[in-house]
Amino acid sequence: MAAATSVVMPRRPARRIPWNSILIYAALIFGAFFMVMPFLYMLSTSLKPQNQVFMYPPRWIPNPIVWANYPTAAVRLTLMAFLNSVIFTGAIVIGQGLITTMGGFAFARLKFPFKNAIFLCYLGTMMIPFVVTMIPTFVIVARLGWQDTYQGLIVPILAHGAFGTFLFRQFFMTIPDEIGDAATVDGANPFDIYWRIYLPLSKPAMTAYGVITALSAWNMYIWPLIVVQTKELRPLTLVIAQFASQMNSELHILMACVTLSLLPIFLLYVIGQRFFVEGVTMSGIKG
Repeated sequence: MAAATSVVMPRRPARRIPWNSILIYAALIFGAFFMVMPFLYMLSTSLKPQNQVFMYPPRWIPNPIVWANYPTAAVRLTLMAFLNSVIFTGAIVIGQGLITTMGGFAFARLKFPFKNAIFLCYLGTMMIPFVVTMIPTFVIVARLGWQDTYQGLIVPILAHGAFGTFLFRQFFMTIPDEIGDAATVDGANPFDIYWRIYLPLSKPAMTAYGVITALSAWNMYIWPLIVVQTKELRPLTLVIAQFASQMNSELHILMACVTLSLLPIFLLYVIGQRFFVEGVTMSGIKG
C-alpha cells in the first residue's frame, strides 16, 4: 500500500501597504466625510418631526420618521417652479451644447486667419467674473424688452461657453484628420462633416458637458433673481430662497423642499455617470 503524501504550498509573503497610500486614503475619507455630512444632515432633517429639528445633541436617525414632510414640501414648491427650472436648464444645455460643439469644431478643424489668437482671446473670457458683466448684460436685456421672459433668462447664459468650446476642441483634435478628409472627397461640406461625423463621435464629451452645464443651470440663482419679477416665471432656486426667509420655524419642510429640488439633477448624474467619466478623461476614441 502506497504511503499517503501531502503537498505543502509555499506561503505568499504578506503584502504591505505603503504608508503614503494609507495617508492618502485617510485624507480622502476625511475629506469625503465632510463633503457628505451636509447632505446627510439635509436628508435627516427632512424626515424629522418639528420638535426634533433643533434638538441638541442632534439625532441623525429621526424617531419617528415623518414621510409626510415631502408631500407638504411638494405642494409648496408648486409644479410651475419645477417646469420653469426644467425649461431653463434644458434650453441652456441644448443651446450651449450646439454653440460649443460648433465652436470646438471650427477651432479644431477649420482653417482661417488668426485662428490661434482668436482662440486664446476667447479662452481669456473665462477669467472675467460673471459679476463684472452682469450689469451690462442686464442693461442690454432691459433695452431689448426681455425682462421677466424666458429669452431674457436663457439667451445671455448661452454666451458663457468658453469652457465647452475648449473641451470640444480638445476632443475633436483626437479624431484622425483622415475621417474628415475622406468625407470631403465624397463631397461633404464642413457643416455635413460636423453634423454627421464629429457630433455623433462626441457623445461622451457631450454627456460630460451636459451634466456639468445642467448642474450649473439648475442651481443658478443670481441671474434669475435679477431678471424674473413675477411668480409665474420663478425657478426652484428662487422659490426655495423665498421659503428660507419665511420658514425659519419649519426647517424640516425647507430641507424636504431642497431634497426634492435635487432629485432631478441627481438622477441625471446617475444616468450619465458612465459617459461623464469617459468624456472627462477624453478616452472615447483613443487607440
